[in-house]
This record gives sequence, C-alpha cells and structure tokens, in this order.
Amino acid sequence: MPLNQISSFYRLERAIDNVYEIGRFFGSIIQNITAFFGTLPPLVSTGFILLLLFAVVGISLSHIIAIYENRHEWKPRPDSKLMFSYLCGTGPFRRKLIYKGAHKLLRDRTWSWISIAGLAWRLGNYEHPSIMLMFTCSVLYLPMAILGFFEMVLRDIIGTIWLLCASLAHRLILFILRMFSYLLIPLWKLADKSTRVEQHCSYCYNTFNLPGFKCPHCGIIHKALIPSRCGILVARCECGRFLPSTIFTGRSRLRSVCPKCDGNLVATNAKPFSIQLIGGNTSGKTSFLSAFQHVYINNSFSAKKLSIIREPRAEFDKLDDMFKRGTLEPSDTAAIKTYNFVHKFGRDAKNNLVVYDIPDEVILSGDYERNPLNFGYSDGIIIMIDPLSVASVREECLKAGDNKAVENYSQDNMDTIITDFINKFSEFVELSSGELSSTPVAVLISKTDVKVINREVGLPKIKAVFKANPAAYQNNFEEARNEICKAYLLDLGLANAIENLAGTFSSVRYFPISAIGHLSEAGAPFMPFGVIEPITWMLQEGKSELYSMLKNTQGNYKGVE
Repeated sequence: MPLNQISSFYRLERAIDNVYEIGRFFGSIIQNITAFFGTLPPLVSTGFILLLLFAVVGISLSHIIAIYENRHEWKPRPDSKLMFSYLCGTGPFRRKLIYKGAHKLLRDRTWSWISIAGLAWRLGNYEHPSIMLMFTCSVLYLPMAILGFFEMVLRDIIGTIWLLCASLAHRLILFILRMFSYLLIPLWKLADKSTRVEQHCSYCYNTFNLPGFKCPHCGIIHKALIPSRCGILVARCECGRFLPSTIFTGRSRLRSVCPKCDGNLVATNAKPFSIQLIGGNTSGKTSFLSAFQHVYINNSFSAKKLSIIREPRAEFDKLDDMFKRGTLEPSDTAAIKTYNFVHKFGRDAKNNLVVYDIPDEVILSGDYERNPLNFGYSDGIIIMIDPLSVASVREECLKAGDNKAVENYSQDNMDTIITDFINKFSEFVELSSGELSSTPVAVLISKTDVKVINREVGLPKIKAVFKANPAAYQNNFEEARNEICKAYLLDLGLANAIENLAGTFSSVRYFPISAIGHLSEAGAPFMPFGVIEPITWMLQEGKSELYSMLKNTQGNYKGVE
C-alpha cells in the first residue's frame, strides 16, 4: 500500500480515537454537573438550569448562524476559473470559517435577543425621555447584568467544548467523504475520457478531444471541465453557476470553443467526418455543395428525434438561394470555407459531416499554415473535374451548336492541380515507397447535363453499356459506372493524374454528376443528379454512422440523366 494512503488511514484512526476520548470527557462533565445540581437548593438549581438553557440556546444559535452566513463561501482553485468542490477543498475551507464565526458569536454579549446578556446590554444602552421608564430599566439592568455574566461564562465554557467536538466530528466526516471522492475521481475521469471524440477547429485546424466550454451565465471559458477536485459530476464556476463536468451530466450541451484559438465550435463532442472538396475555378464545386445540401436536407429519411443543423447558417442560406434561383455566385478564390452538417439526436450532437471547400489557389500556393491538408484529418477527398476545361470537349460543343455550354468553364489545368495536391498530401502523411493511403477519393465528372458530355458518361450511356455486357463489369452497375467514367478521363488526356491517384490512394472511385441539371439560368431551379452517391460511398468506406442516412436519401430524389 502506498505511504500516502497508510498515512491517511493512520490520521483517520487517530481522529476517531480523539473524538471518542472527547466524548467520554464531555459525558463525565455532564454527570458531575447533574450530581452537583442535586446538592443545591431548589431555587438556586432552577436558576442555574435557566441560565444553562439560555446558554445552550446561545450556543445553538451561534453555530446555526455561522453555518448560514458561510453557506455561499467556496474555495477558488489556483490558476483556474473553477472552485474546489465541497468534498475536495471547499468543505474544509468552509468548516474553518464556520467555527471561527461561531466562536466570535459565542463570546459576543451584544448580538442575541434570546439571551440574558444580550437583553442586559440593550437595557444598558437604551435611552428614553421618560424618567420612570429609565428608572425601571436601571433597576432591571444590574441583576440582568449579573445573570448575563454567569450565562456568558456557561456559554463560553460549554460552547467551546461543543464547537470543538462538532468541529472534530465535522472534520472526520469530511475526511471520510474526501477519501471516497478521491477514489471516484480517476474512475469518472476514465469514463469521461472514453466518451470523447477527436475534433477539429475550422479556424486554426487544431486537433483535440476536449474543447473549452463557455459558462452560460458569465461567458468564462473553462478548458479543464472534467471530473476533478473541482467536482466529479458538476463544477462551480467562479460566477456561482454550477456546470456539468461530464458528458453524462450534460456537458456537451454547453457552448464550446477551440482550446487553442477560442474559435466557436458548431458542435460539442460530435464525431466528425471531414471531406476536402478540391477543384479548379468554375469547376462546379459551389453548385455541387448547393445541390447536395438541398437534396440531403429535404429528402433524407431521418431517424426519430434527429435534426440536422447547418453551420455557418449565412453560407448555407446563400447556397439555398442559389439552388432556388438557378444561378451561381463566384466563390472566394483564396479563403477556405467550412460547411458543417451537425446531426443532433434530441439535445445532443452526435455526428458532424464537415466539407472543406478548398480553392485551387490554396492547393497551388505555399500557404501551408491555412491549408487543412497539412493537418491530416481528412476522412474523404472529392476532386471535381470540369470536362469543358479540355479544349477538345469545347470544340465538340461548338460543332454541335451548343455555344452556351462553353461560355463558363474552368480554365485551370486539372492535371496540375491533382498532381500538386498529391505531392503535398504525400509529403504530409509521409507515405513510404509503395504504401497507399486508405483515405477514399471520389473523382466527380461535373456538368454531365451538357449533351457532348452526357452522351459519353451520362446515365443513359452507362446503363446501355452495362446492359450490353454486364459480365465485363462483374454484373455490378457501380463498377460499370466507375470504369466508364475513368476511361472517359483517360481519353481527355488525364492519364498522368489518374495514375498518380492510383499510386497514392487505395480507394478511388469515379462518378458522373450534374449539380444544376441544366445551364445556369435565372429563374430555373436546380435539377441535380448524382450528388448524393459520392459522399454516400465515402461514408461507407469510412464506416461512418451517417452512411445509413445518406443511403436512404440516395434513391429518393430525381434529376436529369
């Protein structure tokens, strides 16, 4: 057994012996006083009993008032905005204040009306213009002062003994409870730690599993709100508000912040599934996000008591507006935007689907500090490819008379963007020679509503090819879709990018999508196709709990084919 525990138990045993000895001593005094009463005349013994009764009342009131006046006193924990719990610091601190205050009241002859000494003091300080009243008070004052003196002596002697015994008993009880609390703290701390999930800050990209929590009353941030000497289940903020200190008692319902930069988090202890969305300018990233969030929110068959909170709300409102108007607004070409789909069951956030919209300028630049690629917590990657960025596809559109289709296309070289992204990703995760990353990558061929693109990788074309020879694709339509899209990109001259992806990631799949369903046109709402399937596949690959929800959504919307 550790020496500190042996010492604690030895002190406990010694404290019990002291209380026992004091109890015996106090009992013998009572016996002697009782025997003494028997030798006194009845009038004297009756007066003595009355004095003793007043003394006991004064002792009791002294103790009760001291307890009441110190009921709100808490001991602050150094270097913390929390207070020590009652059992692990505040209790002994308050005990000292109580008995110090009780002893002060015990010896104060002026404070109590329910004592002879207190009435004598008031008579001695009473003033009135009536001579007769003042004479009566002066006649009463002398005997009351004498009786009050003897009452004070009894109150002081008996009260000192009582407060000493009560203090020792109080101390003993606190000691036993404190030892019990110290045994529980590591157990609750371990249980609380097992419930935490790894989280990421959308501002500084810090990774952590315990955020800071804001007090809902004063706004102070607590960065160590866990089972500790400040409280096992709840802890007291310096403002006086009690806060839950474990997830079991509701800590996740408090507003939380990043422990590094104090940036507000959209959810507390929600398990994130983070996706990076990569693509060139005007490749269709914004339209994809607009279509995905609308389809998912409006067509998902959610579990009971599930609500999906989208943050930041202002950015999602813009996406909703684009979806309804049928036109797009250019996104920021330098700033990374974060979109959160927080899944709450009842009052608690359980999952968070996070999409990082990463401009090509960030991929191609050396701005590593603001680049989430360097923090390595992506659970999935989406690469958006605009076939119209290839000159031969635009030429085919012009030959087919589809001039409007080539009015807005990505002018970035996707081969360069993909290669640069792979190089930076490989540097960060430090893949050894021949090692592949398990992060799933979905390559999306956008704008498949354009006739020239649709006849190559549109759903009707894929269905026809699969139906003609299903055995070539292991009787799997998804495999046919993947191979046909991959072959199309090879024909467009992206063989180098495809080879690099295959040499870096163990799981790469190709999808055709159309986020708008038609050329961008004011007043024509989106008619999306294929926007749910890529993320559903990534959630399945990552074994996320969100997979079942997106799987249900996948077959419940219609768009262009």
